[in-house]
Amino acid sequence: MAAEHRLKEAVERWRTELSARFSLDEIVRLEQANGDAIATILADALPILRARGGGAPDTAEDFAAYNAIVERERPRELLKDAAVLKRLHARIDRQLAEGGPEWDVFQNTAREYVLVRAEAMLLRERGWDPVALLIPGAPAIAIIASGTVIAVRDHMGGLHIHPYRRGTLNHLFADMRKAEEKVLALMEDMKAPPPKNTRETLAPFATELWRLARKARIEGL
Repeated sequence: MAAEHRLKEAVERWRTELSARFSLDEIVRLEQANGDAIATILADALPILRARGGGAPDTAEDFAAYNAIVERERPRELLKDAAVLKRLHARIDRQLAEGGPEWDVFQNTAREYVLVRAEAMLLRERGWDPVALLIPGAPAIAIIASGTVIAVRDHMGGLHIHPYRRGTLNHLFADMRKAEEKVLALMEDMKAPPPKNTRETLAPFATELWRLARKARIEGL
């Protein structure tokens, strides 16, 4: 519902801006004359807003909306760990400045992305093409095949399969579970403690977990 709310707000802002230049009757005539085009724009925008908010995809259009996010996120995820942490710190600062609760920002965004990126490393060893997504809604994992998103694991742990691929990716469920379990196992043997609500605890936790995940990739799950 958040995406629908954001879209409604955008439409209201657009109408407010028009009201400074046109009368109410002129705005009504404008919307009536361009009703089909406006409806198409709104329909196209909604899946994009849902994806940016971490919404669970269902339709082919929902999955297509994740493609642009993956194109942006893939090179950023593959940066060196220090650069990824720098970006994560910038996201923390932005969300805190926007009034996000400190615990939520550090645990449900920062810590969660650290785990998601480690899981993506492990999934690559299994032959998948995953991309860890640092998106406003909550970190997620997208699975790519033939240049398009075919599955998304959301922040609640749900694995959503593209409607054209349902029934063909059953082994992905097993590999995703193995990656999640492996990350939890790695965390049990880590020297760095679980991160609290500070950068100082987040950085060593992330650095060690990612190092261990890379080693596990070589050794296998």
